[in-house]
Amino acid sequence: MANRIWSATSRTGGGAGALDAIDGNLLTSGDGAIVIMSTAFLAYKLSTAASTEIDPTVIVPDTNPGSFCWNLL
Repeated sequence: MANRIWSATSRTGGGAGALDAIDGNLLTSGDGAIVIMSTAFLAYKLSTAASTEIDPTVIVPDTNPGSFCWNLL
């Protein structure tokens, strides 16, 4: 599967538009994400190294995280 660039309007919260609301089953290692908020513009790369969420540097999908986490670039 080809890599994707995802977009979000918040990092966490699990609601519509949140980076952590993207279902892990839809993700592929190497995907990227852009989070555009009123106060910041952040870029993330998906990693297969499971980690504990440490907002804003590491974001873990709320649903089906498997071994995925988003790492702030």
